[in-house]
Amino acid sequence: MIAIEETIKAIHNSHGSLTDEEIQLIAQFAFKTGDADLTSKMIEEFTAEAEDSKALIQKYEAALDVKPKWVDQIENLLVAIEMYRLEEEKTVNRLADVLGAYGIHVSAEEIRKSDTEQIKQKVKIL
Repeated sequence: MIAIEETIKAIHNSHGSLTDEEIQLIAQFAFKTGDADLTSKMIEEFTAEAEDSKALIQKYEAALDVKPKWVDQIENLLVAIEMYRLEEEKTVNRLADVLGAYGIHVSAEEIRKSDTEQIKQKVKIL
């Protein structure tokens, strides 16, 4: 899962635009190989202007092991869960920062553990 987190950070830091299909393939590649160097190279190739995306997709799909479909589906779900966890973490931290800026001091941990209604009540008080 660390490889996915690092990959998502690298994708967000890349200066090229990637399609959802490319991001999914890169995340799957990182999850399956765990090789940060190859994954970085892959991101560079996909963000390069002159590269053909479809050819790169075929190249990297061929490099991945062919497994039963259900194994791929489980791996895809695990990758999706980790991506959602990262997004949730960023969102919770951002919400804590915004609330703090408006004088509602709630930690990210409190946001995670609290009922949404409790936080709404704190906001309504203002």
